[in-house]
Amino acid sequence: MIVLNPLFSKLDGKMPLGQEERAALAGLIQSKARRLPARQDLYVEGDAISPIRIILDGWACRYEQFADGRRQIVELFLPGDIMGQDCQFVERQDHSACSISALSYALVPRSELDAVARQFPAIGQALLWDASVAAAIHRQWIRSLGRLSATQRIAHLFCELLYRSARAGLARGTTFDMPMGQRDLGDARGLSTVQVNRTVQLLRSAGLLEWRRRIVEISDLPRLTRIAMFRPNYLELAPDSELLMSRSDTGSEIAARTGPEDRDLPLFR
Repeated sequence: MIVLNPLFSKLDGKMPLGQEERAALAGLIQSKARRLPARQDLYVEGDAISPIRIILDGWACRYEQFADGRRQIVELFLPGDIMGQDCQFVERQDHSACSISALSYALVPRSELDAVARQFPAIGQALLWDASVAAAIHRQWIRSLGRLSATQRIAHLFCELLYRSARAGLARGTTFDMPMGQRDLGDARGLSTVQVNRTVQLLRSAGLLEWRRRIVEISDLPRLTRIAMFRPNYLELAPDSELLMSRSDTGSEIAARTGPEDRDLPLFR
């Protein structure tokens, strides 16, 4: 039996589905599960558009590959995320995608997903909501890459991944699994591995986080969100989310200011 808990946990915060809708989605992906080892392409630029992928376990990304070997990660997919909703009306992929860790996903024909969405309008609305959140994440990435410092870019991504993991029911307080390496982190933030290493060491020495192997623990979330100028509203978490309830400040108030203790650190140089 394929488990869709991360997807349902993500939807429960804003677009909860009833038992009938959950059963319809679960039935749709039975016999459609696929597995892929880590660091393998799902498709490459120029391939024909493929069916929808619902990520069941593991992480994946979309990326652009440059002729000189450099890579830019343009989107990350965690368990519960849906890959391919935005490619419905094109014929060829304009980017590539690969697994970051060992990956389990359901490969669902678009026609079948569309049929279920027509039969159950709540599923269609949930899919539209999910696509709108993905678009909001894109906008935040553009903001981060365009205007934030190297330290802020890394801090912002750590904050985002914590909240996204929590939304899917995968975080433990302010601790979450992250199978990315420093090179992946640099490719997602437009930074070199040297810059990533130096920035992570700064954040660790400032008492803001710990990153050991695949585990990230945010030690001081309010301070990290201030430094990152991070506002979680674009992720559409439930109002009673444990992370939102535990914040010492909220929304723009926590993101709009940087305290003197933060400016004294060598984090913005």
